Amino acid sequence: MYLTIEQRITGFNNWFNRKNDKPLVGFFLDTQYPLHRYNCAEKFKSDELSPEDIKVSDYLPEFERIFQTYEEFGGDLIWSSAPFWGMPYIEASLGCKVFADHQTGSTHTLPPDSFKDNPSIPAFDPENGWVKKMMEFIPALTQLSNGRFPVGMTLLRGISDLLSALYGGENFVMRMYEDPEEVKSVINQLEKYWIDFVSHFLNQLPDFHGGTGSFYYAVWTPGKTIWFQEDAAALLSPDLYEEFIFPSVKNIINAFDNSVIHLHPSQFIPAGYLVKTNIGAIELHRDIGGPMAKDLFSYHTMILEKKPLIIWGDLTNEDLDYILEELPAKGLLVIPVVKDIQQAREIWKNLINN
Repeated sequence: MYLTIEQRITGFNNWFNRKNDKPLVGFFLDTQYPLHRYNCAEKFKSDELSPEDIKVSDYLPEFERIFQTYEEFGGDLIWSSAPFWGMPYIEASLGCKVFADHQTGSTHTLPPDSFKDNPSIPAFDPENGWVKKMMEFIPALTQLSNGRFPVGMTLLRGISDLLSALYGGENFVMRMYEDPEEVKSVINQLEKYWIDFVSHFLNQLPDFHGGTGSFYYAVWTPGKTIWFQEDAAALLSPDLYEEFIFPSVKNIINAFDNSVIHLHPSQFIPAGYLVKTNIGAIELHRDIGGPMAKDLFSYHTMILEKKPLIIWGDLTNEDLDYILEELPAKGLLVIPVVKDIQQAREIWKNLINN
């Protein structure tokens, strides 16, 4: 089903205010791993990457190709461009070393050499090479779009993910026990850096029908909206999350007009904390090998009582039946990963017939 931009904007406004009569539905096509999704990223070398390894002009045909494909699929979503989200810009700007892993299709980082001996965070510098490279995308994408699609938020990892990058994997958890005051000091500095970094980026984004697009989910939200994730929070107990991470998450949420957070259905899902904040919406993945959608019923309903919910992932027919039959429509947005346009049309048909 093809909808005009104006119809989709109306749908997103209704969804964000939990006034939609039916769930919003869109689709995610192809791989979620950025080095495989963008053909030009295949040329990345295997040793440490630098900002000079990213040529913005190489990505423009890729963005156009993906935009045209998504427009053919229809649905409620609005595809958005963004600075190439395969790069961990915040971590890199903090001094983390970035490497391409072409086997997995992702990048990974190593901690800065100086952090172990001097666990502190520098002041945000807009002249940092990685910051300037990220910002270089905005005017180029704005010109490419010519009003057809948003230039939106890129991938932003939150406080727990940055701690994991700086301390190295799970080491930040042990450090919380060994020297909690050191970790809290680093978190306070990270919070200020994060807000300064994201504000610098967000202030340069062009408006799109009064709202903001997202790097990955093709979800439009009203006003200036940030998207972030806290994957490393899965390594924490509820008590550690509440003591160390949650205060900064609340401050980050309160620093911006709107916010959306990405969560995985891990052993610890901090949704109960987040629904009590001013967060605009929560996205909860359906992971391959993870719990079925129906197994997350208590989280889905808890979120939908307070906030809009996005369910994204490799949704089976059983998952979709549960979502469409058991969950309330108001505030619900569903984004199944599909293999082709025929699968997308079948999902649309089933939704219309419900």
